[in-house]
Amino acid sequence: PAWQRTDEWYNYRTNPRTSAHVLASLDETSYSGGSMGGDHPIAWCKDYAGGRAFYTGGGHTEESYGDPAFRRHLLGGIRWAAALTEADCRPETGYTPLYGTSGTTGWKQAGPGSFAESDATLTSRGGLGLLWYQTKEYSAYSLKLDWRQAGDDNSGVFVGFPASEDPWSAVDHGYEIQIDATDTPDRTTGSVYGFKSADLPARDAALNPPGEWNTYELRVEGERLQVFLNGHRINDFTNTDPARSLQQGHIGLQNHGDGDEVSFRNVRIKELGVSPGPREGAVTGIGGKCVDVAGAASADGTQIQLYTCNGTAAQRWTVAADRTLRALGKCMDVSGGGTADGTKVQLYGCNGSGAQTWAPGADGTLRNPQSGKCLDAEGVSSADRTRLHLWTCGTGANQKWVLPS
Repeated sequence: PAWQRTDEWYNYRTNPRTSAHVLASLDETSYSGGSMGGDHPIAWCKDYAGGRAFYTGGGHTEESYGDPAFRRHLLGGIRWAAALTEADCRPETGYTPLYGTSGTTGWKQAGPGSFAESDATLTSRGGLGLLWYQTKEYSAYSLKLDWRQAGDDNSGVFVGFPASEDPWSAVDHGYEIQIDATDTPDRTTGSVYGFKSADLPARDAALNPPGEWNTYELRVEGERLQVFLNGHRINDFTNTDPARSLQQGHIGLQNHGDGDEVSFRNVRIKELGVSPGPREGAVTGIGGKCVDVAGAASADGTQIQLYTCNGTAAQRWTVAADRTLRALGKCMDVSGGGTADGTKVQLYGCNGSGAQTWAPGADGTLRNPQSGKCLDAEGVSSADRTRLHLWTCGTGANQKWVLPS
């Protein structure tokens, strides 16, 4: 996080940040003579005209070369420039740190095990657990982080899962981008665990061995997830599972189990667009009928049903940023937080529980992540007053919904 040293520091006519990956910057408040307005890169790397260029502004004193940290700095740049190691040297701007110099503020451990923290680095201990960023859910974003295995160790980065104290919720409702040196193709480094193998030749060409740092970029746009390893794309996956959605969710770091030692540092995120505000209008389903609050009643427990569209307040739904659907001042709710097929879907006072969270799927389904099941029109019927309930996700027209745009 901070490297205190004495050297001859240069000012530069132009700032290289937009064309190079900055590795270190000067704190101009810590010395006199800085003139770059507070953003003062001092070491960087970049791909240039088919080659590799590494620059450091340090090394003007004899004492520098007696400093093991400075020699490691030089050696890292030389090894990368000579293509003996890989790194992500693409320009990088606009990222917000989630873990680094600020510690684990905003993060929470779910399940057993933990992470040890030292020198702005997290190292997994025991498990199976998950350290997840609970402060915010993300939709369209680029997530970057550095990771390192001690040996043939197991871990992963989870995306697109709902808030939960149970680490298995991320397994069942999100996606894991795997870190594991030796396993089957769909369960090794760079894979979307259990769903899609990485491009193994591309992965192997980009991968640094155990003991060295690697950088992941996980780029999520809609239901598309791209995985970049040290700046090279190694996986391109599109979600079609109605029980999962990448369009909104949390991120987390896995501590897999005893003996699995994987470290993480410099976790940062860049949102790729302004999250949409609340959308309001009709929700339509099978037969073009509207999702309707029976009798336009606002009492807790009122049945939600299908009915001929009529433009009334009972059919005017707000799709909120917290993934709730709201009408008449209350939320669409799974009765009792149930998970059984046929559980009633009702109107209920908004309470922030998983029973009131709904995730639109790429196939038109509307999933309740807590249960893993879908909003369903009973009996595949489009008749007025057809009850809506929870049911195992399928492909029928009675589970296809059109939300307000």
